[in-house]
Amino acid sequence: MSYRAELLGIVDELKGRLPRVCGLTGRLASLNDGMLKTWNDAAEIEYSLPTTLPPAAELLAVASDPTADPELAARVGQELWIVSGDLTAPAVRVAIPADGAAFLPSGRLIVTAPSEPREGADFSESHRVILLESTGEVVDEAVVVALDPEPHLLRHPVDAAIVCDFVMGQDGSLLTVIRDVDGRLDVEEVLRAEDLVTLSFSPLGDQVLFGPYPSDPERAVVATWPGLAIDSTLDAESLELETGFDITGGHLADGRILLLAAETGPVVADRDLAEAALVEMVDLDDYVGDGFVESIAPLGAETFAAVLWEAGQRTTTVWRLVAR
Repeated sequence: MSYRAELLGIVDELKGRLPRVCGLTGRLASLNDGMLKTWNDAAEIEYSLPTTLPPAAELLAVASDPTADPELAARVGQELWIVSGDLTAPAVRVAIPADGAAFLPSGRLIVTAPSEPREGADFSESHRVILLESTGEVVDEAVVVALDPEPHLLRHPVDAAIVCDFVMGQDGSLLTVIRDVDGRLDVEEVLRAEDLVTLSFSPLGDQVLFGPYPSDPERAVVATWPGLAIDSTLDAESLELETGFDITGGHLADGRILLLAAETGPVVADRDLAEAALVEMVDLDDYVGDGFVESIAPLGAETFAAVLWEAGQRTTTVWRLVAR
């Protein structure tokens, strides 16, 4: 089946950003001056909630529904701030320079933070993985050897587990699965022979979508969960993509898969990466001229967000898929 995409709206408040906030699958979110805002799949503000977080707070993780089960984790300077139960209550402050966080179904958090550099080094050569109660109490801690990485955390929709990519630039990416096993951290390196980045879990949590690492952008794969056996693949060559796939995309709410052909446009495939086709974005030239789609993120079953780039300017937009 082929699709076109029609513009639903522009989200000016996001100023050309597409925030990746762990726990908010299918939503856009921002935290500005202590106000948490989320947008739905129609590019409309869904929630606008005051918090006790200061203007300098960088949002790391949110509970799946910030109104019914309000939990936030943010980095403020060299501290982790946790707000749980009442977003206007004082935050729990923990002396951890967190650069990633995820809330588990139990209410505990898995947090990542750089280790202290060794004497004479100007960057960290390992990363801490910390299991915390929402009170800030440390339950367990592990160390992952990775050179000055940028961690990307993806929470499983049901299990007490996350997939974490420790992205190390030209040194590639270290893929791990991190679990809370009765209060003990289990950190397992996975898919060692592959050069991939994690994009999303399927809505049922039975599959994981991986995109290609930028150094070899030719193949996206779907793996089973929890076994992580590669189940299906999509090669850029099959779609005649000259520059391969980008590192953004994920599952739509109905289980189909949305990928981004680098500097070309979105690709839609079924849950097994079959019947893949490029999506025509209607009147895209009116919005980007000689620019291109820089990144994408699925929202609903038929909608996705896209950052458009033109002449150094970025715009956050929302589009609806329409079957031809």
